Amino acid sequence: MSSISVGAPARAARLFVWDSRLGPPTRAFGMFRETICSEFMPWTPEYSGAEFQGRVESLSFDNGTVGRVRMSPITATKTKSNIANSVFECIHGNLIIGGELKVEQAGRTNIAKPGELVLYQSYDPVVLTEKPDVPCDNLAFIIPRSVFADDSNVDDLFRNVVVSSERLSGPLGSSLNLMVKGLLTSSEIEISGLFDACIALLPLVIGTGFGEHLESGAAKGNRRLREALRYIDRNLSNPDLSPALVAAHLGVSVRYIHKLFSTTAETFGSYVTGQRLERVKWDLLACSQKPPIAAMAYRWGFGDLSTFNRAFKSRFACAPSRFGTRIDS
Repeated sequence: MSSISVGAPARAARLFVWDSRLGPPTRAFGMFRETICSEFMPWTPEYSGAEFQGRVESLSFDNGTVGRVRMSPITATKTKSNIANSVFECIHGNLIIGGELKVEQAGRTNIAKPGELVLYQSYDPVVLTEKPDVPCDNLAFIIPRSVFADDSNVDDLFRNVVVSSERLSGPLGSSLNLMVKGLLTSSEIEISGLFDACIALLPLVIGTGFGEHLESGAAKGNRRLREALRYIDRNLSNPDLSPALVAAHLGVSVRYIHKLFSTTAETFGSYVTGQRLERVKWDLLACSQKPPIAAMAYRWGFGDLSTFNRAFKSRFACAPSRFGTRIDS
């Protein structure tokens, strides 16, 4: 591994590069674990494969750290002990380039796919699980929570939320992708500027933003839809999840909930079913000792096993009992 100091007029930055190919294979995962904990705050990573491979390229500023991380699939937990040993509270982000990342935090489970950005907090326990048998490649970053001190909604804003590729089609996505391509080749001041731009754009893309007071009807509808989706994702395991339940939580009518979904390509029911099926798929892929399929279905809110089987086969083109051998699905 190497640590290189990079000087710049604006601030000092530290470029750090580690590659498993440059050391003994038997020490690769241990060195990776130390690297991740030092560059991106304390974690408890676990790896069960035969030979770990990985590479970390990170650049640290006074307002955070950004890095490209490629690795064999692992599970990483941020425990209460990790949180207690952290130097400061921060927001974690991962732009998925390859593989998939499941994030479990605050009673909510999200799955980020290539082209999507997932954000979560360092000050709540969290479990990250990468898709088995698929190398993970992502742009990871941390931003001190204090940077967003003026936003009263910071805790809700960054608590396990996925930003879709469609919502990243603007300046935020462009800035993230430029950092992916130029982390080692662009100047420190260029990467610093891109990182600062991402910090400013994140709250605006996710939801409330700073200084946002008056909303148009469309903007208010979009905010309400995001609130509805967050509530749904936190309550997928509830078999009684319904438009009426979401409407009661938001203080709106059931008709309004259906109106919100009419602006998307899905109905309320199709969205809920799709999200539940994705969770079951992850359980099938990630669990070495799989519980009964019925238990997985009930865990994620399916009340009828025959309905679940039909929906699963329709979405993934095979029965759930055969899905364990279809990692590419």
